[in-house]
Amino acid sequence: MNTRATNNPAQAEMTLTLHCPLVKCGQDVRRGETIATSNVPDRGDIHAPFSGRVLHVDPYRIRIAPEAGETVDAVSLDGLSGLKLRNRLAELGADLPAVSTADTLIINAVDAEPTVVSRRELLDKHADTLLAGCKALAEAYHPASTALAVPGGSAHALDGTETTVISGHYPAGLDPLVAKAVTGSEAPQDTVVVGLETVFHVGRIMETGLPAMETMVTVGDSGRVIPLGTPVGTIIDAEGEVLLDRDRIVLGGALRGTAASSPNQGVDRSTLAVAVVSSPAPVAMDTACVGCGECVRRCPARLDPAMITSYAEFGMYAEAAREHVTACFECGLCGYFCIARRPMLQYIRIAKNELARAAAQTGEENQQ
Repeated sequence: MNTRATNNPAQAEMTLTLHCPLVKCGQDVRRGETIATSNVPDRGDIHAPFSGRVLHVDPYRIRIAPEAGETVDAVSLDGLSGLKLRNRLAELGADLPAVSTADTLIINAVDAEPTVVSRRELLDKHADTLLAGCKALAEAYHPASTALAVPGGSAHALDGTETTVISGHYPAGLDPLVAKAVTGSEAPQDTVVVGLETVFHVGRIMETGLPAMETMVTVGDSGRVIPLGTPVGTIIDAEGEVLLDRDRIVLGGALRGTAASSPNQGVDRSTLAVAVVSSPAPVAMDTACVGCGECVRRCPARLDPAMITSYAEFGMYAEAAREHVTACFECGLCGYFCIARRPMLQYIRIAKNELARAAAQTGEENQQ
């Protein structure tokens, strides 16, 4: 990536991930208007963060320039519950598990990586919004019990939840391991885990009646609420950092984060952090697996990352699925310990994305 590319802070770029654009270039949009709909059930729709005009549309992004305009009318979700409420929240931008009910609802308030503090900031500064989100999720899933998973040393609590303390040792804060810590079972049945940032999005929807249009992002050593679509280059510029060639803007933490395609890429609902990695050397290389087995020994999901990534490298996604690639919770330890410096996590994400895309296309064909 040429990080010297100029970012435009006056524009918003909305990243599409298994979404279908609903707008075209030159179209005027209102703040909060739906501009892309999700093709998969566990992701919410995407909305314009401000009123403006659509400048660019492709299968991967929508770019909008701000102009004077209106905001969509607020909606009321009073009286909704169960699947109707869950689907309405998804239409308003909440990324929620695609189940109708759950015996156990777990709110994961543990920051996934040591350098990310977004969830801690939400607990410290947005308790009322989180409480509104928890109440809405309880109405949507009707759980018999609701647990709040917090890191060791935290004194935070939310009404209506039972607090469970989670180890601070990475990767204990990832959803599958949090579910095991809370329930005592691996991959427990009828259990839903929701990240605290999603609870925040749901709470904002319930408070305002408008779509989710902002999120909490870790920048430096603190968190801040940032409008969705804000270019990451704008955030970096505000920190006073100067981007140089071969620098990487990373969305997320050091182990699980993804490199931004350019400084113009906007933050989305899954962006927990924005940081710059400065290194002239590549962090991963297109090299062959040496068969050391280190990734297998380190994998907390007890998978075979070497075999999965080899299949993914050559586009053999059905074979990767038979190796249970979808059971990977993307901790990144395989790539961290890989002595060949293979892009392990990236291969795994490619396989999972292609499998999800194929499933979505199959669903569309079956509906025709």
